[in-house]
Amino acid sequence: MKKIFLALLGLAAFAACDKEDGGDGKKSQSYEPIEFPGYFSEGFMKGSTMCFASYEQDAGLVYRDTDGTAADPYELMKRHGANIVRLQLNYEDFSRYTSYNGASIDWATYKRVLADAKKARACGLDIMLTLKPDADIYHDGQSTDHNRLPRDWQTLSTEQINRRLHDWVLDVLYRLAQEGIFPRVVAVGNELNVEFLAPVNNYRWDMSRQASNLNAGLKAVREYAELCNPEVKSLLHVAGPSEIEWYMRDLEKYGCTDYDMVGVSWYPGEGISHKMGSGSYASFSGICSALKNKGCGFMVLETAYTFIHDRGDNCNNSYNYPAWKEQTSLNTSPAAQREWLRQLAEEVKNAGGLGVITWGTESLPSNNIYTYPADWAHGSTWENNSYWDFSDNNKLHEGIDWMLDVAE
Repeated sequence: MKKIFLALLGLAAFAACDKEDGGDGKKSQSYEPIEFPGYFSEGFMKGSTMCFASYEQDAGLVYRDTDGTAADPYELMKRHGANIVRLQLNYEDFSRYTSYNGASIDWATYKRVLADAKKARACGLDIMLTLKPDADIYHDGQSTDHNRLPRDWQTLSTEQINRRLHDWVLDVLYRLAQEGIFPRVVAVGNELNVEFLAPVNNYRWDMSRQASNLNAGLKAVREYAELCNPEVKSLLHVAGPSEIEWYMRDLEKYGCTDYDMVGVSWYPGEGISHKMGSGSYASFSGICSALKNKGCGFMVLETAYTFIHDRGDNCNNSYNYPAWKEQTSLNTSPAAQREWLRQLAEEVKNAGGLGVITWGTESLPSNNIYTYPADWAHGSTWENNSYWDFSDNNKLHEGIDWMLDVAE
Protein backbone atom coordinates (compact mmCIF):
# COMPACT_ATOMS: atom_id res chain seq x y z
CA MET A 1 0.00 0.00 0.00
CA LYS A 2 1.03 3.61 -0.33
CA LYS A 3 3.74 4.56 2.13
CA ILE A 4 2.76 6.78 4.99
CA PHE A 5 5.80 8.44 6.52
CA LEU A 6 4.07 9.79 9.63
CA ALA A 7 5.38 13.29 9.05
CA LEU A 8 3.62 14.63 12.11
CA LEU A 9 5.94 12.60 14.29
CA GLY A 10 9.07 14.17 12.82
CA LEU A 11 12.57 12.86 13.36
CA ALA A 12 13.00 15.16 16.32
CA ALA A 13 10.42 13.15 18.22
CA PHE A 14 12.68 10.12 17.94
CA ALA A 15 15.89 11.86 18.88
CA ALA A 16 14.79 14.15 21.70
CA CYS A 17 13.94 11.87 24.60
CA ASP A 18 12.14 8.74 25.74
CA LYS A 19 8.66 8.37 24.37
CA GLU A 20 5.55 8.20 26.48
CA ASP A 21 4.78 5.22 28.62
CA GLY A 22 2.72 2.76 26.54
CA GLY A 23 0.38 1.90 29.39
CA ASP A 24 2.36 -1.11 30.51
CA GLY A 25 5.13 0.61 32.42
CA LYS A 26 7.60 0.42 29.54
CA LYS A 27 9.10 3.34 27.65
CA SER A 28 10.54 3.34 24.17
CA GLN A 29 14.16 4.35 23.84
CA SER A 30 15.24 7.38 21.83
CA TYR A 31 16.60 6.98 18.31
CA GLU A 32 18.95 9.01 16.15
CA PRO A 33 18.81 8.76 12.35
CA ILE A 34 21.29 6.33 10.76
CA GLU A 35 22.59 6.73 7.21
CA PHE A 36 21.21 4.16 4.76
CA PRO A 37 24.00 2.62 2.63
CA GLY A 38 21.74 1.17 -0.08
CA TYR A 39 21.05 -2.41 -1.15
CA PHE A 40 23.20 -4.69 -3.24
CA SER A 41 20.37 -5.22 -5.72
CA GLU A 42 17.16 -3.52 -6.78
CA GLY A 43 16.10 -6.18 -9.27
CA PHE A 44 13.88 -9.26 -9.12
CA MET A 45 14.49 -11.00 -5.80
CA LYS A 46 15.87 -14.55 -6.03
CA GLY A 47 16.84 -16.50 -2.96
CA SER A 48 16.23 -18.96 -0.16
CA THR A 49 15.69 -19.00 3.54
CA MET A 50 18.96 -19.46 5.38
CA CYS A 51 17.47 -19.72 8.87
CA PHE A 52 18.86 -23.17 9.62
CA ALA A 53 22.26 -23.07 7.90
CA SER A 54 24.55 -21.68 10.62
CA TYR A 55 22.68 -23.53 13.34
CA GLU A 56 23.17 -26.81 11.49
CA GLN A 57 26.84 -26.06 10.86
CA ASP A 58 27.35 -25.46 14.57
CA ALA A 59 25.77 -28.87 15.17
CA GLY A 60 28.49 -30.44 13.01
CA LEU A 61 26.75 -30.69 9.63
CA VAL A 62 28.77 -29.77 6.55
CA TYR A 63 27.65 -28.02 3.37
CA ARG A 64 29.63 -29.12 0.32
CA ASP A 65 30.20 -27.67 -3.13
CA THR A 66 29.53 -29.73 -6.25
CA ASP A 67 33.05 -31.21 -6.07
CA GLY A 68 32.55 -32.41 -2.50
CA THR A 69 34.70 -29.81 -0.76
CA ALA A 70 33.31 -28.11 2.34
CA ALA A 71 32.01 -24.64 1.49
CA ASP A 72 30.18 -21.69 2.99
CA PRO A 73 26.48 -21.96 2.06
CA TYR A 74 26.07 -18.18 1.82
CA GLU A 75 28.91 -17.95 -0.69
CA LEU A 76 27.38 -20.80 -2.68
CA MET A 77 24.00 -19.08 -2.72
CA LYS A 78 25.58 -15.92 -4.11
CA ARG A 79 27.66 -17.78 -6.68
CA HIS A 80 24.60 -19.62 -7.96
CA GLY A 81 22.47 -16.57 -8.60
CA ALA A 82 20.88 -15.52 -5.31
CA ASN A 83 20.63 -11.82 -4.50
CA ILE A 84 18.66 -12.13 -1.25
CA VAL A 85 18.20 -14.52 1.69
CA ARG A 86 15.40 -14.74 4.20
CA LEU A 87 15.95 -14.85 7.95
CA GLN A 88 13.42 -15.09 10.78
CA LEU A 89 13.71 -13.49 14.21
CA ASN A 90 11.26 -14.51 16.92
CA TYR A 91 10.27 -12.47 19.98
CA GLU A 92 9.92 -15.66 21.99
CA ASP A 93 12.50 -17.91 20.38
CA PHE A 94 13.04 -21.66 20.69
CA SER A 95 16.24 -21.46 22.72
CA ARG A 96 14.56 -22.63 25.91
CA TYR A 97 13.93 -25.99 24.23
CA THR A 98 16.78 -28.46 23.80
CA SER A 99 17.64 -31.17 21.31
CA TYR A 100 18.86 -34.66 22.07
CA ASN A 101 22.38 -33.46 22.84
CA GLY A 102 21.25 -30.47 24.89
CA ALA A 103 22.02 -27.86 22.21
CA SER A 104 19.72 -24.84 22.20
CA ILE A 105 17.55 -24.27 19.15
CA ASP A 106 18.81 -20.77 18.55
CA TRP A 107 18.25 -20.09 14.85
CA ALA A 108 15.49 -17.54 15.57
CA THR A 109 17.37 -15.55 18.25
CA TYR A 110 18.61 -11.98 17.76
CA LYS A 111 22.24 -13.05 18.23
CA ARG A 112 22.00 -15.75 15.57
CA VAL A 113 20.06 -13.60 13.10
CA LEU A 114 22.53 -10.74 13.46
CA ALA A 115 25.46 -13.07 12.80
CA ASP A 116 23.68 -14.60 9.80
CA ALA A 117 22.77 -11.18 8.42
CA LYS A 118 26.42 -10.17 8.61
CA LYS A 119 27.37 -13.34 6.71
CA ALA A 120 24.82 -12.47 4.04
CA ARG A 121 26.06 -8.91 3.74
CA ALA A 122 29.69 -10.06 3.48
CA CYS A 123 28.63 -12.14 0.46
CA GLY A 124 26.73 -9.28 -1.19
CA LEU A 125 23.29 -10.66 -0.38
CA ASP A 126 20.33 -8.55 0.68
CA ILE A 127 17.99 -9.66 3.47
CA MET A 128 14.31 -10.36 3.70
CA LEU A 129 13.51 -10.35 7.43
CA THR A 130 10.49 -11.93 9.08
CA LEU A 131 9.87 -10.56 12.57
CA LYS A 132 7.67 -13.05 14.39
CA PRO A 133 6.29 -11.57 17.62
CA ASP A 134 3.97 -14.43 18.41
CA ALA A 135 4.87 -17.77 19.95
CA ASP A 136 4.44 -21.38 18.93
CA ILE A 137 3.44 -23.18 22.09
CA TYR A 138 4.49 -26.83 22.26
CA HIS A 139 2.32 -28.76 24.68
CA ASP A 140 3.49 -32.36 24.84
CA GLY A 141 5.93 -32.81 22.00
CA GLN A 142 3.11 -33.83 19.69
CA SER A 143 0.84 -30.78 19.38
CA THR A 144 1.36 -27.07 18.88
CA ASP A 145 -0.68 -23.88 19.05
CA HIS A 146 0.75 -21.60 16.39
CA ASN A 147 1.01 -17.80 16.45
CA ARG A 148 -0.15 -17.23 20.03
CA LEU A 149 0.69 -14.44 22.44
CA PRO A 150 4.13 -14.82 24.04
CA ARG A 151 4.13 -15.64 27.73
CA ASP A 152 4.89 -12.15 29.02
CA TRP A 153 2.14 -10.53 26.91
CA GLN A 154 -0.71 -12.84 27.85
CA THR A 155 -2.11 -10.66 30.65
CA LEU A 156 -1.83 -7.37 28.77
CA SER A 157 -4.62 -5.33 27.19
CA THR A 158 -4.79 -4.92 23.41
CA GLU A 159 -3.41 -1.40 23.76
CA GLN A 160 -0.49 -2.66 25.83
CA ILE A 161 0.21 -5.49 23.38
CA ASN A 162 0.23 -3.01 20.53
CA ARG A 163 2.77 -0.86 22.35
CA ARG A 164 4.97 -3.85 23.14
CA LEU A 165 4.81 -4.99 19.52
CA HIS A 166 5.54 -1.54 18.13
CA ASP A 167 8.50 -1.05 20.44
CA TRP A 168 9.93 -4.53 19.77
CA VAL A 169 9.78 -4.14 15.98
CA LEU A 170 11.29 -0.66 16.01
CA ASP A 171 13.98 -1.61 18.52
CA VAL A 172 15.06 -4.74 16.61
CA LEU A 173 15.24 -2.93 13.27
CA TYR A 174 17.14 -0.01 14.81
CA ARG A 175 19.63 -2.28 16.58
CA LEU A 176 20.28 -4.09 13.30
CA ALA A 177 20.82 -0.75 11.56
CA GLN A 178 23.39 0.15 14.19
CA GLU A 179 25.20 -3.04 13.17
CA GLY A 180 25.06 -2.13 9.47
CA ILE A 181 22.13 -4.42 8.61
CA PHE A 182 19.31 -2.94 6.51
CA PRO A 183 16.66 -5.43 5.34
CA ARG A 184 15.21 -4.89 1.88
CA VAL A 185 11.86 -6.37 2.95
CA VAL A 186 10.36 -6.69 6.45
CA ALA A 187 7.37 -8.86 7.32
CA VAL A 188 5.67 -8.41 10.69
CA GLY A 189 4.34 -11.88 11.42
CA ASN A 190 4.45 -15.18 9.55
CA GLU A 191 1.47 -16.54 7.56
CA LEU A 192 -0.92 -14.15 9.25
CA ASN A 193 -4.10 -15.73 7.93
CA VAL A 194 -3.27 -18.78 10.06
CA GLU A 195 -3.36 -16.45 13.12
CA PHE A 196 -1.52 -13.52 14.60
CA LEU A 197 -0.88 -12.94 18.31
CA ALA A 198 -3.86 -15.08 19.25
CA PRO A 199 -4.87 -15.37 22.91
CA VAL A 200 -3.81 -18.58 24.59
CA ASN A 201 -7.00 -18.92 26.64
CA ASN A 202 -10.57 -18.18 25.55
CA TYR A 203 -9.42 -18.24 21.95
CA ARG A 204 -11.60 -16.93 19.16
CA TRP A 205 -10.82 -15.59 15.70
CA ASP A 206 -10.95 -11.79 15.84
CA MET A 207 -10.01 -9.76 12.76
CA SER A 208 -10.37 -6.48 14.64
CA ARG A 209 -7.71 -7.64 17.09
CA GLN A 210 -5.42 -8.82 14.30
CA ALA A 211 -5.73 -5.55 12.39
CA SER A 212 -5.02 -3.51 15.51
CA ASN A 213 -1.94 -5.56 16.33
CA LEU A 214 -0.65 -5.51 12.77
CA ASN A 215 -1.11 -1.76 12.45
CA ALA A 216 1.14 -1.30 15.47
CA GLY A 217 3.89 -3.39 13.89
CA LEU A 218 3.56 -1.73 10.49
CA LYS A 219 3.71 1.70 12.11
CA ALA A 220 7.05 0.74 13.63
CA VAL A 221 8.37 -0.28 10.20
CA ARG A 222 7.36 3.15 8.85
CA GLU A 223 9.14 4.91 11.68
CA TYR A 224 12.22 2.79 11.07
CA ALA A 225 12.04 3.73 7.37
CA GLU A 226 12.16 7.41 8.28
CA LEU A 227 15.09 6.91 10.60
CA CYS A 228 17.27 4.45 8.75
CA ASN A 229 16.00 2.79 5.61
CA PRO A 230 13.71 4.84 3.32
CA GLU A 231 13.58 2.11 0.66
CA VAL A 232 12.47 -0.77 2.89
CA LYS A 233 9.28 -2.56 1.87
CA SER A 234 6.78 -3.84 4.43
CA LEU A 235 5.19 -7.17 3.58
CA LEU A 236 1.94 -8.92 4.46
CA HIS A 237 2.58 -12.67 4.57
CA VAL A 238 -0.37 -14.84 3.55
CA ALA A 239 -0.41 -18.65 3.33
CA GLY A 240 -1.95 -19.71 0.01
CA PRO A 241 -2.95 -17.60 -3.01
CA SER A 242 -6.63 -18.42 -2.46
CA GLU A 243 -6.46 -16.63 0.92
CA ILE A 244 -5.13 -13.28 -0.28
CA GLU A 245 -8.36 -11.62 -1.40
CA TRP A 246 -10.52 -12.26 1.66
CA TYR A 247 -7.71 -11.62 4.13
CA MET A 248 -6.80 -8.24 2.66
CA ARG A 249 -10.47 -7.31 2.43
CA ASP A 250 -11.12 -8.16 6.07
CA LEU A 251 -8.03 -6.27 7.24
CA GLU A 252 -9.19 -3.25 5.28
CA LYS A 253 -12.55 -3.32 7.09
CA TYR A 254 -10.62 -2.56 10.27
CA GLY A 255 -8.31 0.06 8.80
CA CYS A 256 -5.20 -2.05 8.19
CA THR A 257 -3.83 -1.19 4.74
CA ASP A 258 -0.37 0.30 5.25
CA TYR A 259 1.89 -2.32 3.70
CA ASP A 260 3.82 -2.29 0.43
CA MET A 261 3.76 -5.93 -0.63
CA VAL A 262 1.95 -9.22 -0.24
CA GLY A 263 4.14 -12.29 0.06
CA VAL A 264 2.48 -15.67 -0.39
CA SER A 265 3.40 -19.18 0.69
CA TRP A 266 2.85 -21.42 -2.33
CA TYR A 267 2.89 -25.16 -1.66
CA PRO A 268 0.52 -26.82 -4.11
CA GLY A 269 1.47 -30.39 -3.29
CA GLU A 270 0.79 -33.15 -0.81
CA GLY A 271 0.49 -32.20 2.85
CA ILE A 272 -0.21 -28.49 2.41
CA SER A 273 -2.18 -28.27 -0.84
CA HIS A 274 -2.41 -24.54 -1.44
CA LYS A 275 -4.79 -23.49 -4.20
CA MET A 276 -5.19 -20.51 -6.45
CA GLY A 277 -8.12 -18.20 -5.80
CA SER A 278 -10.94 -17.32 -8.15
CA GLY A 279 -11.62 -14.45 -10.52
CA SER A 280 -8.74 -11.98 -10.49
CA TYR A 281 -6.85 -14.22 -8.06
CA ALA A 282 -6.91 -17.37 -10.21
CA SER A 283 -3.34 -16.92 -11.51
CA PHE A 284 -0.15 -15.13 -10.57
CA SER A 285 -0.67 -12.67 -13.41
CA GLY A 286 -4.16 -11.92 -12.11
CA ILE A 287 -2.92 -11.59 -8.54
CA CYS A 288 -0.14 -9.20 -9.55
CA SER A 289 -2.59 -7.09 -11.55
CA ALA A 290 -5.17 -6.99 -8.76
CA LEU A 291 -2.58 -6.01 -6.17
CA LYS A 292 -1.04 -3.40 -8.44
CA ASN A 293 -4.46 -1.75 -8.65
CA LYS A 294 -4.35 -1.54 -4.87
CA GLY A 295 -0.89 0.03 -4.94
CA CYS A 296 0.73 -3.15 -3.68
CA GLY A 297 3.51 -5.40 -4.97
CA PHE A 298 3.63 -9.19 -4.92
CA MET A 299 6.17 -11.96 -4.41
CA VAL A 300 6.29 -15.68 -3.66
CA LEU A 301 7.87 -15.70 -0.22
CA GLU A 302 7.83 -19.46 0.36
CA THR A 303 7.81 -22.40 -2.02
CA ALA A 304 9.66 -25.65 -2.63
CA TYR A 305 9.99 -28.56 -5.03
CA THR A 306 11.08 -32.05 -4.04
CA PHE A 307 14.31 -33.25 -5.66
CA ILE A 308 14.51 -36.75 -4.12
CA HIS A 309 12.05 -39.50 -3.25
CA ASP A 310 13.53 -40.24 0.16
CA ARG A 311 14.41 -38.72 3.51
CA GLY A 312 17.76 -38.45 5.23
CA ASP A 313 16.80 -38.92 8.90
CA ASN A 314 14.09 -40.41 11.10
CA CYS A 315 11.92 -37.30 10.88
CA ASN A 316 8.94 -37.35 8.54
CA ASN A 317 9.15 -34.70 5.86
CA SER A 318 6.52 -31.97 5.89
CA TYR A 319 6.04 -31.50 2.18
CA ASN A 320 6.36 -33.39 -1.08
CA TYR A 321 5.72 -31.96 -4.51
CA PRO A 322 4.90 -33.92 -6.56
CA ALA A 323 3.02 -36.14 -4.11
CA TRP A 324 4.70 -39.37 -3.03
CA LYS A 325 2.48 -41.54 -5.23
CA GLU A 326 3.19 -39.35 -8.26
CA GLN A 327 6.97 -39.15 -7.93
CA THR A 328 9.16 -40.72 -10.62
CA SER A 329 12.81 -40.46 -11.57
CA LEU A 330 11.80 -37.86 -14.16
CA ASN A 331 9.80 -35.47 -11.99
CA THR A 332 11.78 -35.94 -8.77
CA SER A 333 15.35 -34.92 -9.48
CA PRO A 334 17.65 -31.91 -9.14
CA ALA A 335 16.99 -31.09 -12.80
CA ALA A 336 13.22 -31.22 -12.26
CA GLN A 337 13.51 -29.00 -9.20
CA ARG A 338 15.57 -26.49 -11.17
CA GLU A 339 13.09 -26.39 -14.05
CA TRP A 340 9.96 -26.12 -11.87
CA LEU A 341 11.42 -23.24 -9.87
CA ARG A 342 12.67 -21.53 -13.04
CA GLN A 343 9.22 -21.70 -14.60
CA LEU A 344 7.59 -20.38 -11.43
CA ALA A 345 10.03 -17.48 -11.15
CA GLU A 346 9.62 -16.57 -14.82
CA GLU A 347 5.83 -16.66 -14.44
CA VAL A 348 5.91 -14.39 -11.38
CA LYS A 349 8.43 -12.02 -12.94
CA ASN A 350 6.57 -11.75 -16.26
CA ALA A 351 3.39 -11.02 -14.33
CA GLY A 352 5.04 -8.05 -12.63
CA GLY A 353 5.92 -9.81 -9.40
CA LEU A 354 8.95 -8.78 -7.39
CA GLY A 355 10.58 -12.02 -6.40
CA VAL A 356 10.65 -15.71 -5.42
CA ILE A 357 12.26 -17.03 -2.24
CA THR A 358 12.26 -20.74 -1.46
CA TRP A 359 11.77 -22.22 2.01
CA GLY A 360 13.83 -24.89 3.71
CA THR A 361 16.19 -25.32 0.77
CA GLU A 362 19.17 -24.93 3.11
CA SER A 363 18.06 -27.97 5.14
CA LEU A 364 20.37 -30.88 5.95
CA PRO A 365 19.19 -34.05 7.75
CA SER A 366 20.40 -35.30 11.12
CA ASN A 367 18.98 -37.46 13.88
CA ASN A 368 20.95 -35.47 16.47
CA ILE A 369 19.38 -32.02 16.19
CA TYR A 370 16.02 -30.34 16.27
CA THR A 371 15.05 -27.55 13.91
CA TYR A 372 11.76 -27.20 15.79
CA PRO A 373 11.13 -28.16 19.43
CA ALA A 374 8.75 -31.09 19.08
CA ASP A 375 9.28 -34.83 19.05
CA TRP A 376 7.84 -35.13 15.56
CA ALA A 377 10.38 -32.61 14.26
CA HIS A 378 13.75 -33.95 15.39
CA GLY A 379 16.13 -33.75 12.51
CA SER A 380 14.93 -32.01 9.37
CA THR A 381 11.45 -31.88 7.86
CA TRP A 382 12.61 -30.32 4.54
CA GLU A 383 15.79 -32.02 3.35
CA ASN A 384 13.87 -33.61 0.45
CA ASN A 385 13.50 -30.07 -0.94
CA SER A 386 17.06 -28.91 -0.24
CA TYR A 387 19.68 -27.65 -2.69
CA TRP A 388 22.16 -30.01 -1.00
CA ASP A 389 21.88 -33.74 -1.72
CA PHE A 390 21.99 -35.74 1.51
CA SER A 391 22.27 -38.96 -0.54
CA ASP A 392 25.55 -37.65 -1.99
CA ASN A 393 27.40 -36.42 1.10
CA ASN A 394 25.53 -33.08 1.18
CA LYS A 395 26.92 -31.96 -2.18
CA LEU A 396 25.28 -28.99 -3.86
CA HIS A 397 23.14 -30.04 -6.82
CA GLU A 398 21.82 -28.22 -9.88
CA GLY A 399 18.41 -27.39 -8.41
CA ILE A 400 19.89 -24.18 -7.00
CA ASP A 401 20.72 -22.94 -10.49
CA TRP A 402 17.18 -21.78 -11.25
CA MET A 403 18.45 -18.49 -9.87
CA LEU A 404 21.11 -18.34 -12.58
CA ASP A 405 18.45 -19.16 -15.17
CA VAL A 406 16.25 -16.17 -14.25
CA ALA A 407 17.57 -12.71 -15.01
CA GLU A 408 17.46 -10.17 -12.23
